[in-house]
Amino acid sequence: MINDELISIIIPIYNVEDYLSACIETIMKQTYNNLEIILVDDGSPDSSPEICDRYEKIDNRIKVIHQKNKGLSGARNTGIDVSKGKYLIFVDSDDTVESSMAEELYKCLKKYNCKMAACNRNYVFEDGTTICKTKDKINTVFEFGEAIKEMNKFYFFDMSAWAKIYDRELFAEIRFPQGKLSEDYFVMYKLIDLAQKVGYTSLPLYNYLQRTSSISRNKKINHDFIEAARNQMKYLEQKYPELKEMAHTAYASANLTVYDFYLKNGVKCPKDKMKEFKNEVKKNIQYVRNNKDISKAKRIQLELFIKSSILYKWTFIVYRKIRRV
Repeated sequence: MINDELISIIIPIYNVEDYLSACIETIMKQTYNNLEIILVDDGSPDSSPEICDRYEKIDNRIKVIHQKNKGLSGARNTGIDVSKGKYLIFVDSDDTVESSMAEELYKCLKKYNCKMAACNRNYVFEDGTTICKTKDKINTVFEFGEAIKEMNKFYFFDMSAWAKIYDRELFAEIRFPQGKLSEDYFVMYKLIDLAQKVGYTSLPLYNYLQRTSSISRNKKINHDFIEAARNQMKYLEQKYPELKEMAHTAYASANLTVYDFYLKNGVKCPKDKMKEFKNEVKKNIQYVRNNKDISKAKRIQLELFIKSSILYKWTFIVYRKIRRV
């Protein structure tokens, strides 16, 4: 492997003292050596800043940035701004990666002549259980339309910024929106549009920790997910009308996903919100019915929700016990 092109790995850091060392050490052990490892301490109040400084002294590839708290988007944006690599990889600071992640993503990028590539990932639970997202051994390239559809299916890859590699040119004018949850969703369809195709390797190279205290599993319900889906719908409907059905299906599904957040987090959904979710799904249900790319399970899920939210709730709870990801 010729490590002649610099890859910048950007790690936003906030309140992760119990996980940070494990994360950094898996980056340091990468088989692809020509790395710039950027640790962005986003005003963390715990011992994370000291941990960053300690590792900076150990490995000269590590660069530490200390800044006032700007949130995940602000930390990633800082990392992009100071990075010098031709390619960028984002890693969340409570996750770990396989030692060959950077190398395999780079090889995938080059193999398919892409500006963006994604890999399979593992879901790692605090009880030690690890579940691979998909066992399908498919290494391929998705052209734009299929890549957008795939992102919205949440199967081989989704809109998460991590578990991917990017040509830095894609970020020439794009940054993550500050003050938003689901910040990845707001930009990923635009990045895929710029890239026009996405390489994919079925190797599970990213280990996504499912911790109960994480941003995606607390009591604050993420309604920004709907806004991001609505933005995507308008963008695709205007620029790629042939993807209209998919875009409206994704928007309908986003409303259901936010209701799922209430169920997962044990928060009672207000009646006005429930009505709003149902109305939005109903308004777009014909797009769902006409969409040949949607899975049978997702179609049934959306139909059940608008017919009986109570039955949907109990079906969802049972399903979650059977399948954890």
